[in-house]
Amino acid sequence: MLLLLLGCLEHYPLVSPTAPVATTTSTTDPELPAITFSPLEEKLEAIYSASTDADQRDRLSNLRELLHAMRAKDPVAQRRVYDYAEADLKIEARAIPQALPVDEGMEPMAVPIEEHAIEEHPLTPVDPALPTSPGAVLGPTPVVPAVPAGPTPADLLGTARASVAAGNYLAAIDTLAPLTSPEAAALRKETVDAWARTEREAAGAAFITARALPVGPDRTAALVAARDRLAAINTRFPDNNFAAAIAENIAKVNAELGI
Repeated sequence: MLLLLLGCLEHYPLVSPTAPVATTTSTTDPELPAITFSPLEEKLEAIYSASTDADQRDRLSNLRELLHAMRAKDPVAQRRVYDYAEADLKIEARAIPQALPVDEGMEPMAVPIEEHAIEEHPLTPVDPALPTSPGAVLGPTPVVPAVPAGPTPADLLGTARASVAAGNYLAAIDTLAPLTSPEAAALRKETVDAWARTEREAAGAAFITARALPVGPDRTAALVAARDRLAAINTRFPDNNFAAAIAENIAKVNAELGI
């Protein structure tokens, strides 16, 4: 009987019911794809453009820098940051006041304004024989044509916003130049930061391309061009929100040049 039991154990070895199950991923598993942050960045920019709260704009700027820094990280870390940023943007979006419907809170005017055309009278020729004393009546007073008024501050703000929406940041900044209202100042700051960010990203792409070139005059010239483009951002608008980060980028390019 004992020999029979030993024979069974030889064919069916005992396995502990509490033995751990392997959960690690095989080295042959396919790599996770890289995460695309563009949808989050678009939501972030929309909230940033609508925000007038300085603290919220600072938080959004920090989140923007985090997303930019995660582009070169591994997909697992990217996914964690993506989920965090997506949840954070939902919270930030709730802080933006929503506009009332067009017909809400608008009362019609009790008396409509009637438009009347300006009556023009022909000038009466002056007779040289008539007296020219102060009390003399020489005919109807000539009507001076009205000079068309220039664009109002509201018109300029509207034009500037249209330029920002089209990506013409420098044109928008020029349009805002004569305005001194807090609203115009806030829009100018937002536009300057948008232009600085765009230029910085373009200079960063140029730097990556230049660094990949073989050592020689062409590589050096390309690196210098990328550095000068970065420096031009802070020279033109030293108050841009990326000034410190741009200075660090310039130092990195100089290190690549051996300066």
